[in-house]
Amino acid sequence: METNETNSLKKLLGEYYIKIRNYYLNKKRIDQEYAQLRVESIDLLRGIAVIFSIFLICQGLESKVNPKYMISTWNGMGFADLLLPFFILIMGMSIPFFVKKNHQNGKSVSEISKKVFKRSVILFIIGLFYSILFLASNKVVRLTGPYQLLAINYVICTMIYLGFLKLKIKNNALTYVFIGIGTFVSLIFTAIAFKNGYSIEKSIFLLVDKTILNGFSSNSLANPEGILATFSAVPLTMYGLAIGCILNKKPIENKKYIKYKRKRMVKEHGWSFENLGADIKSWINLKSIKSLLSNYYRLNNEAKKIINLLLMGLGFYIVSKILGVWIPLNRNVFSITFVMRVSSYMFFIETIAYVLFDIIGFEFGTYLLKRIGKNAIFVILFISLFHRLLNLIKIKSIYTGTWMGFNNWFTNDFILPISGADSASAIYGIAVTLVWVLIMNLLEKYELKINI
Repeated sequence: METNETNSLKKLLGEYYIKIRNYYLNKKRIDQEYAQLRVESIDLLRGIAVIFSIFLICQGLESKVNPKYMISTWNGMGFADLLLPFFILIMGMSIPFFVKKNHQNGKSVSEISKKVFKRSVILFIIGLFYSILFLASNKVVRLTGPYQLLAINYVICTMIYLGFLKLKIKNNALTYVFIGIGTFVSLIFTAIAFKNGYSIEKSIFLLVDKTILNGFSSNSLANPEGILATFSAVPLTMYGLAIGCILNKKPIENKKYIKYKRKRMVKEHGWSFENLGADIKSWINLKSIKSLLSNYYRLNNEAKKIINLLLMGLGFYIVSKILGVWIPLNRNVFSITFVMRVSSYMFFIETIAYVLFDIIGFEFGTYLLKRIGKNAIFVILFISLFHRLLNLIKIKSIYTGTWMGFNNWFTNDFILPISGADSASAIYGIAVTLVWVLIMNLLEKYELKINI
């Protein structure tokens, strides 16, 4: 009887193994077939963000982490505040290419939508599992969190993008559509967040989380991924989509060039304020601007992308600085100043990365980063779990005589006496990150890609 049950179980497991294997082999085939649609710089930036995430996850002393590597309690912006927004932006940048790949593979809009919902549900469940890893510190399972935020943002913005495509709105125009919608939504949520003032105690975001989530949120005073914060992060995804639409920009064919001859009074008749004024007027007028724009569309398509990215990055940065006079940078509520400032950084970073890795084709040392980027969720989840399990190993400290988790013990006994309390945790994080990067060479060696 037991033998029959064992054989049945083996058969069932074998069937599931074959199904999973065939599923990933088919995904690998599709990825290879449509590899030309991938933007190398997006995978690379995601890989870099994963490595910085590993550093933050693998801190040696949880009680003595440098404030620079912790999310701001309320107003302000530090290094740790940038990582989740960067992941959100990169996710938004990837959406047009995900849709394009599936569309070219013969998938209908409804099939793509089902795939999007499936991905979001899996990501949400992963978020719940991720929160369980930290039950000892939070004592509750968080219904909201970074993974849940990504899942909800992903499904909302991808469905909006698919809706605009069904309306046959051109990709070139969608850049400005998403920037407009994102800015409008961000203004609304910022107004809600600071309606009662800028202090944390009066925040409507915090009040909503305490009222609705009750026992299912983190115990921190500010829950950085609460209910309203999840939706106030949508503009970041939309700005990411805008970047993706720029990168996915198609050349405009048969664009008529508007001829316009500008005056050269200073050059031809000498210097005078009158001649200078005439020259300026000949450049700054409606017909001149139309002529410049029509000529701009005749530029190399890659040059247009770079110009768009730089100009929008500059615009976002200037606007965020101006708004910063009245509205603080706040990652916990994703204030409009914070959203626009972080987005401006991403515009500039993506410009540099796109030139280096997609136009010039620079490859040295990039394969591993791109492979890590393609396995982002798996890598972060696995390393978080390993770091947590490793700390369950208790070792007695030779200095304090107390039993400590492995991470704390190693940092306390071997690094702290040399470096001091301020940097010990970070040094341990750097060392562990380097070890993981070396181990992750296996991802590149065996061309592994584990995603949802």
